[in-house]
Amino acid sequence: MAEYEHRHIDFSGLGVVRDYKSPGSNARQRTLQRIREEHGRRVVGELDVAFRSADRGREALDLPDGTPPPDGIYLEVELAPGAGPTTLERKREGTRQGAVTVTANGIRRIALFVPDDTRDVFDAVFRDYAFAEVEGDKIPKKSRVEPVEHIRTARLQTFWRDDPAALPDDSQAEMWWALWCFTDRVERVDELARRLGLTVGGDDTRLRFPEVTVLPVHGRRAAIELLLFSTGGIAEIRRATDTPAVFTDELSGMANDFVEDLAERVTWPGRAVPAVCLLDTGVNRGHALIEPALDRDDLYAVVADWGVDDHSDIGHGSGMAGLALHGDLTAPLADASQPVLSHRLESVKILPPDGFEPNDPFSYGAITTSAASLPEISAPERPRVFCAAITNENRSGAEPTGWSAALDQISSGADAVDEGPDHIRRLFVQALGNIGDSSRADEISDADAFPGEDPAQAWNVLTVGGITLKSDIAERGYRDWSGWSSPGDRSPYSRTTTLWRSSQSPIKPEVVFEAGNRALSRSGAEALSGLPSLSLLTTSKAAGREPVSPFWATSAATAQAGRMAARMMAERPDFWPETVRALMVHSARWTPHMLAEFEGPQARPREKVLQESTGMERQICVAR
Repeated sequence: MAEYEHRHIDFSGLGVVRDYKSPGSNARQRTLQRIREEHGRRVVGELDVAFRSADRGREALDLPDGTPPPDGIYLEVELAPGAGPTTLERKREGTRQGAVTVTANGIRRIALFVPDDTRDVFDAVFRDYAFAEVEGDKIPKKSRVEPVEHIRTARLQTFWRDDPAALPDDSQAEMWWALWCFTDRVERVDELARRLGLTVGGDDTRLRFPEVTVLPVHGRRAAIELLLFSTGGIAEIRRATDTPAVFTDELSGMANDFVEDLAERVTWPGRAVPAVCLLDTGVNRGHALIEPALDRDDLYAVVADWGVDDHSDIGHGSGMAGLALHGDLTAPLADASQPVLSHRLESVKILPPDGFEPNDPFSYGAITTSAASLPEISAPERPRVFCAAITNENRSGAEPTGWSAALDQISSGADAVDEGPDHIRRLFVQALGNIGDSSRADEISDADAFPGEDPAQAWNVLTVGGITLKSDIAERGYRDWSGWSSPGDRSPYSRTTTLWRSSQSPIKPEVVFEAGNRALSRSGAEALSGLPSLSLLTTSKAAGREPVSPFWATSAATAQAGRMAARMMAERPDFWPETVRALMVHSARWTPHMLAEFEGPQARPREKVLQESTGMERQICVAR
């Protein structure tokens, strides 16, 4: 029996059908009550003061010679507490709305860029409201001016969209900044940042959204302010906090979702494109970010019984594959970009899995030659770059060896010279070698004691060392630790060639790519390798359980170099392999930290810095 005996109250006859209005429609915002003359005169006066203050600040900017002058100014526009959602920018005026910040008491402040060539038009909006003759109750520009409470010259704080306590007060304080740039002005910001000697994150570290590109820049607060008010290209500023740790720790349970989303956004390559051929431990092809670009027929092993899958405990070959194909995955997993791949992968397993006899170190020359022939026989018309991160462990490359001689021979095509002038030439990208891990920092602190390993000394290969731009540690428990190397310095994983005899050995490495950083304890006594926040992010061997994993050292650098070479081959298929190699070396640039090694009272010989780390890669646009 029902507990209640009375009939339900029926409200159906009282219902009214209306269009839905979102909370942003301002349906319940109270109407602003303005006294036009008073409000108009005050806002016009504030605008005049803001213009004059911004112009004085612009005259005081100390810009490098040849820098284009600023073409506009930034204002801070404060909205009235009762104002609803308001858009200040107007395409016709060329004004651009940047950061929107809300104070603790609910006051909204908006950064607004006003270009010089339409300043009069913008100014006229407020003057028309304040001084134009009014017919009836039609006040000109009422809807644009009355929501405005105050106008000031913008400050750095106007653009800060992070924890207020995280913005350093000291103008000389250095940190990584995330500059949210208007897409059509990001190159202008990038160029001036480099001219100011700031360290700018590589192309793979940038987040891309339809209207903005996030540019990571390391430098002092004073330099960031100069960059901000000189370019008119920055919408908002935050700390640069995106690291692999976000996906390996904080959002690890959602990593598969991020991977699947990126896989759907990628435009995958066809078969008739250049390839990065990995000479490694094999590759796990069953990964959403690998399979569409790695055909089953493009998996090889120098010994068939080894199989072609990745047998490495750490998934070394699969990690190389992700970086060689996509670069560091941290940014593309987090943004809304739509990458278009112009190259694919090949894999040749050259290391035996457990249960097989290890390779004879004296046979690596023959093994490499055999490995290179496998994809060439199967797909002879496909351009490719061979990528090898394997070295002869603890064997210095100061002298030629059978392995380095074999690489020289097959790179130059000397092994096929009888085939005529069109014989095969090959581009080999080879790792310089790593300084081994140790928890005792003093055991690995002297990089000169760890010479580059065989076969990195081969004259005809492109030898790759490591640099790092990573310095901020995100992992709990290590917040009082620091990055071993400063941004732009040699990666502490990368060996050097200082002990090679300069009269008999080539200058190596020719280029350096991001290789990650080691963590150093507060006392400086302990070292730690492989922290995710100081590493790169790549595809994992365990695709289902942990689809992404941190990756570091010169293996990571070499995979990225192979990627750059393949992309260049796709851009200019008529270029010889040695032309691609030359362009990569020629496009490399010294970082500000490297250049500082040559200056000041403690300047070091250029030859020594060359042997430690050559110019960092910089992706170039090859002229058509």
